[in-house]
Amino acid sequence: MAVFKLQLKDGRERLVEAGRAGRTADGQIVIEDTDSLGVWDCLEEYPAEDVKAVWRRGPAESGIYTWIPQPVEGRWWSY
Repeated sequence: MAVFKLQLKDGRERLVEAGRAGRTADGQIVIEDTDSLGVWDCLEEYPAEDVKAVWRRGPAESGIYTWIPQPVEGRWWSY
């Protein structure tokens, strides 16, 4: 499990605990987790035009936990 923070373009922020987050080829942000059988299931989807930034809570190079920014372009998955 990981904690993700989404900054939406309307000024709101959303904190989500999930197995992974990703950015699709068309820029859509997806939040997913596994069901009881281990199959990935989409919990939430955000159109590219609604999301300003995404961060994952995790250890920085110093070892201290912080918000790590995710890329604003291209495809990615963060666990």
